[in-house]
Amino acid sequence: MDIGHLSDAIDKVNRSDVAFWHYDVVDGVFNQCLILGDLLYPYLKEKSRLPIEIHLAVEQPERYIDIFSRYKLDYIAVHAETMNEPERVFRRIRECGALPVLAYRAETPPGEDFVDLAKKCAWVLKLTVNPGFSGQKIQDAAVRHIREMSDRLIHAGIGCRIQADGNVNEKTVHTLYEAGARIFTGGSSGLFTKERSIQENVVRLIQSAQCS
Repeated sequence: MDIGHLSDAIDKVNRSDVAFWHYDVVDGVFNQCLILGDLLYPYLKEKSRLPIEIHLAVEQPERYIDIFSRYKLDYIAVHAETMNEPERVFRRIRECGALPVLAYRAETPPGEDFVDLAKKCAWVLKLTVNPGFSGQKIQDAAVRHIREMSDRLIHAGIGCRIQADGNVNEKTVHTLYEAGARIFTGGSSGLFTKERSIQENVVRLIQSAQCS
């Protein structure tokens, strides 16, 4: 969204059918860029009526959970690649009043512990591009991973949804939906566009996802 007109952008999202905010935090180590921190978060939380998912694309996620623990929290996404003790990290998130979300990089396949971890979380976040850089194409491996995750969750009888994050737009969303994703992170290529309003884009994305 337009950070220079933040209040207006929040109002437009509040008036749309968007389900929740996706708030990226990238530390420059997990990926080679820096995105947001904690100072913008309380403003967004105050002005928005929607829940917020904090996506910690960071090394040492517990450090950042502690930083955000001073605020009212809804969801915190933490990466399987960065957790030595996932159960402890999930417990810390719940102690902060939030629900954990299990996240994977675009190139990371689900490991043997995937189902056990997923059933302890609100949903699974699967990056389809590298975090932090707009304009990337979805990685084919990420789509295969979503399909594998979906198959394994269905086989285990777990109703845990998969979120696709990265390059979600009218041309890509159906492929992601067919692979098994049911939550979609909209960004500059599909949700915040100059040609149409946010609500118009939400409607078009949903229609494109479900088209046969």
